Amino acid sequence: MTNATELGYNRSIRSQEFAHNRTLYNKVQKVRSRLIYFYIAPLAVYLPAAVFMGVLSYVLTAALDALIIVPIAAYLAWKGCYKYHDFSLIALLMILIGNQLLLTFLSPYENKLFYDFNIFSKFSVMHLVMLAIVGTAAVINLKINVSYHKLEAADGFPQFNERFFEQEMDIRQGKIKDPYQQMIDDRRKTASDTMSDVGSIPAAGGHDSSGSMDEL
Repeated sequence: MTNATELGYNRSIRSQEFAHNRTLYNKVQKVRSRLIYFYIAPLAVYLPAAVFMGVLSYVLTAALDALIIVPIAAYLAWKGCYKYHDFSLIALLMILIGNQLLLTFLSPYENKLFYDFNIFSKFSVMHLVMLAIVGTAAVINLKINVSYHKLEAADGFPQFNERFFEQEMDIRQGKIKDPYQQMIDDRRKTASDTMSDVGSIPAAGGHDSSGSMDEL
């Protein structure tokens, strides 16, 4: 009775853990699917706007900056969001912050063409808005990645279903042989190999007898 009670208690605890982890996993997937919009929208707006303003004002350096930064940011965001790669998100934040500082630093030294268009100042403001949105998404992404990595190490990942978990454990246990049975199998294999070697040895004197028969 004690064993049955303990077994039932353990199954109850595991069921609760699976239910909790399954809810958390669904939440992670839901947040992750929404984060992609917070990555795509700012980058999709910033890139054509920056290129248009750069070409219009003949400050092509600013347009070139957007053409370089946006694809890199998009790739790192994709890798961090869909591949759960934490370092990519950290690199994304560092690149965007560094680029923001660069644009802010260059603003006072830009060539003021087309009636003081102040292209770098406008780039800096647009980039700051993009940094705020994408940076917030990256921080949230890092947080859900931590939860995802914990779930990866938990039993039953990713289904967190008792039936699937027990089937998987049965498969794993089936691949592990009992030590006594393994010893018997090894002895049978050794005996089989020995018999094969004995059967391949020619009969003593067989060659000489054949030669005598040929002579006769």
